[in-house]
Amino acid sequence: MKILMRPAPGRFVLVLAAALVPVLAFAATGGEGNEGGGKAIYDLVMRIINFAVLVGALLYFARKPAVEAVRNSIESVRTMIRNAEAARKEAEVRMKEAEDRLAGVDKEIEELIANAREEAEVEKARILSDAEASVEKFKVEAAAAIEQELKKSQDILTREAAAAAVALAEEIISRKVTPEDHQRFVAEYLEKLEANQ
Repeated sequence: MKILMRPAPGRFVLVLAAALVPVLAFAATGGEGNEGGGKAIYDLVMRIINFAVLVGALLYFARKPAVEAVRNSIESVRTMIRNAEAARKEAEVRMKEAEDRLAGVDKEIEELIANAREEAEVEKARILSDAEASVEKFKVEAAAAIEQELKKSQDILTREAAAAAVALAEEIISRKVTPEDHQRFVAEYLEKLEANQ
């Protein structure tokens, strides 16, 4: 931004004086016979001169501080504009980063869901495998227990059958074998023992 150039106070006073010279000359002559009108013009010219001197003095003494204040204001505005521009660029960068991050978040969520599904499938397969192994182990243990119980039952039945057969044989023998037969069996048994010796 360029500072608006103003005319120098001295130049302004010179221009004003050059403009007032004819008026002063007219006032000095008294307005060519019009005495009352010449005095009024003279007063007006003096007021204008006073005003011009006041304006010139103000411009002369207040010019530097005013220009400095304007320059400071302009520099301050420029600084504010630069800061605002930097803040805008930073905001754009952050917005771009946020947009990229948001796009990445969607992809990350999809990856997390896919990983969770894969882990769930793996865990499901592991649970099913463990369950099948447990069932197979239970079947083997149950078959062994059943076989063991069957063997025990067979042993019991075998012993009971043998005992019943022995009891039946003893009963039959006690009914049909006489004391003479018993002595004869003993004698035959002893003869066989002696023959084997």
